[in-house]
Amino acid sequence: MFSGKELKNYRVREGLTQRDVARYCEVCHELIGQVERGDVGVTEYNHAQIVKGINGAIQAKARGTFEADKDKERQEEKTKAEAKKLEQVAKTTTPKKSTTTKKSVKADTEKK
Repeated sequence: MFSGKELKNYRVREGLTQRDVARYCEVCHELIGQVERGDVGVTEYNHAQIVKGINGAIQAKARGTFEADKDKERQEEKTKAEAKKLEQVAKTTTPKKSTTTKKSVKADTEKK
């Protein structure tokens, strides 16, 4: 099993960013950075996922799909950001319900 520093050296030697690696595995780029810096210990799972991500990115480069995968991820992030923005706008423009209450017909007839 590689140490965090060895994982970083492997990644850098292949010309990959943490985000490139994260695209091909089940851990986020923040965790990859924490493992590489030694902030978080290298667990068997994290190690396997990071190696999987590095190897997946290398294979994508060899297949010629690496840039297309990157573009697809960028588009997905852009779509998510736009959806979030629309959701925030919808929340601020939704009319609030009236807090006034209606008198019941029964209450009016009892008073007479």
